[in-house]
Amino acid sequence: MDVTVTGRFPIVSAGQHPLRSALDEWRARDDPDPNAALSAPAVVEAQAQATRELLALQAEAGVDLPNDGYIPVYDEWFAWSAAVASVESEKHIRYLDTNTYYHRWRITARPRRLRPGPHVAAYRRAAAYLAERPGGGEQVVKPCLYGPFTLWAYALREGDGDSAAAYDALVEVWAADLADLASVGATYVQLEESVLLRPRYRGDIALVERAVRRLAQAAPGLKLILHLACGAVGDLLPRLLDLPVAGLGLDFTDAYRAPNLEALRGWHGDKLLQAGVANAREVRVERAGELRAALGAVAARVPSTRILAAPSTALLYVPRHAAVEKLTALAAAARQAVAPPAAAPAGR
Repeated sequence: MDVTVTGRFPIVSAGQHPLRSALDEWRARDDPDPNAALSAPAVVEAQAQATRELLALQAEAGVDLPNDGYIPVYDEWFAWSAAVASVESEKHIRYLDTNTYYHRWRITARPRRLRPGPHVAAYRRAAAYLAERPGGGEQVVKPCLYGPFTLWAYALREGDGDSAAAYDALVEVWAADLADLASVGATYVQLEESVLLRPRYRGDIALVERAVRRLAQAAPGLKLILHLACGAVGDLLPRLLDLPVAGLGLDFTDAYRAPNLEALRGWHGDKLLQAGVANAREVRVERAGELRAALGAVAARVPSTRILAAPSTALLYVPRHAAVEKLTALAAAARQAVAPPAAAPAGR
């Protein structure tokens, strides 16, 4: 099995990191426009340094399909809002039931793309760094983006910004960014739409389907992985398997393991399964035997060659040392994991 990651990393170690220092220095200037930090030279250089650092970290841990090491200024939603007309950044809102907060969007009219979003620049930074390393130019990286439905579900919407046409316009912003990512060499992109698995939003699956079909059309060369963490997929799985994506990401930790393993009885086709078996929301590093058993249970339903071993969600929720240890343990387990033997028929 190959190993991948599912989102951002923690970068601060012992309270320190060059990006934190650069932001603190920028804040000390009392600039009234927080968007100015996006282009502050010291901040931009610190972001590039974080990219190099995190790509090297993933390689050392044994990750086969790393993300691009993108670390935003503030958060992804805030950074992206500056590239979209008719969108304003509001106060922070808690994401799912995590300890992470994002700048909620206010959509006042049909969104319109002003310029490429931050993920395009992040991918370019990663590709440039890898091109400098011996053999690094052959490395494939996977940008991890929030999907349009998540931003829509959390947004405050008013007037023309609260309509089917506004949602479709928002999807077009993503379509343009994915087309740009494909044009600069990206082959995989993860779309984070975990909010779909919350009871309040399960009935909105048609919106996700509509968006994914449009995004796949806009960038037909991209292998999209639709990631759904922190929930049980249940009866949504058949519809998700019919989408034009390369794979689905599911959570196999804690309360979600049993229901998602049960749902895999309905797995069919040749899509990838990004199996979240390392708990990204728990500091404890799993033992190798635990991870092998979890991957083996998944491989009993899906061919191991179609499985990407992964953390359940972004590792930014745990301390940096734990994130590194979890990836290292996951990579070791993925090299050894095999499906358990089938049970012998009764009487033999």
